[in-house]
Amino acid sequence: MATIKDVAKLAGVSITTVSMVLNKTNDKISDKTKEKVFLAAKDLGYNPNKYAKALASKKSNIIMAIIPDIANPFFSMLVKYLTNYSLKHDYFLYIHNTNNKKIEKGEFENLLKSNYAAACLVVDRNINKISQKIIEDYNVIFLDEVNFTDKETHLVTGNNEIGGMMAMNYLLDRGFRNIGILIGPRSTANSSRRLSGAIKAAMNRDIYIDSKNIIHGDYSYEGGYKAGKFFLDRGVDAIFSFADMSSYGLLNYFSENSIRVPEDISLISYDNLYLNKIISPRITSIDQNLEDLARRSIEMADDLINEKETLDRIMIKPHLAEGESVGRKNENN
Repeated sequence: MATIKDVAKLAGVSITTVSMVLNKTNDKISDKTKEKVFLAAKDLGYNPNKYAKALASKKSNIIMAIIPDIANPFFSMLVKYLTNYSLKHDYFLYIHNTNNKKIEKGEFENLLKSNYAAACLVVDRNINKISQKIIEDYNVIFLDEVNFTDKETHLVTGNNEIGGMMAMNYLLDRGFRNIGILIGPRSTANSSRRLSGAIKAAMNRDIYIDSKNIIHGDYSYEGGYKAGKFFLDRGVDAIFSFADMSSYGLLNYFSENSIRVPEDISLISYDNLYLNKIISPRITSIDQNLEDLARRSIEMADDLINEKETLDRIMIKPHLAEGESVGRKNENN
């Protein structure tokens, strides 16, 4: 494998000159010298080390994605699509899995610097203390709604309010009125938006949703399983769960207690994970269009890296993926 030293020797120039030519960091080098370097690199099949280029130019082809839990199928799907679109744009996607641990301000900055990140996609809501300078210097893009009010941020995320309205309208259209809602963790913007959309859909039809039928979860299987007893005690006819992972917990609890879905209780969910295709009943779920979200995120990162104009906010419209978990009120009861 050819090295920069080999290129310098063949071209008859110094290693420093080769580095400056290939990284385009010195416009004063003559065209003749540049041509000699390029021809030598081509003849030798030389591909400069990505990290060496990053050090020389203070830029790289590395996009970092920070996620909370790679074991969660939602984030696994997102990473798959982000990787595909990164490669299409000639970027290397570096995944940092936080394991749901909080990352402090200084740790986040060091993480970006040590990996020469040209842009950073933040999906982890635990990262909530970032300076404006870091956001700008490292082209930070959020893939989840954040609660920043004092910072200019770039955001690519699903339109959670529309998704909440879609799910509630689907249940209301099928005659359900005594509806339970399993929302996300406290103080999360996406959960608040979904709840807002659901309540708005009901209010638009003069239908009251009992606040006592609403319970907090954490988007996890365990959270859904624990909520199962709550909803049975409340005697609800249908449930809107804000995450498929929570819905899997609900299904298991109901199965263990001989409660049939959708015959005894209907369930609509959010995320439309690939597991929905293999479980029974297949869950009706709001699909966030993760592939489109990933594509637009990488495109925005590419624009920021290359200092092109780009939108500050991109909201991806979800769609409803119909399964088998929602019946009709007049059929079930």
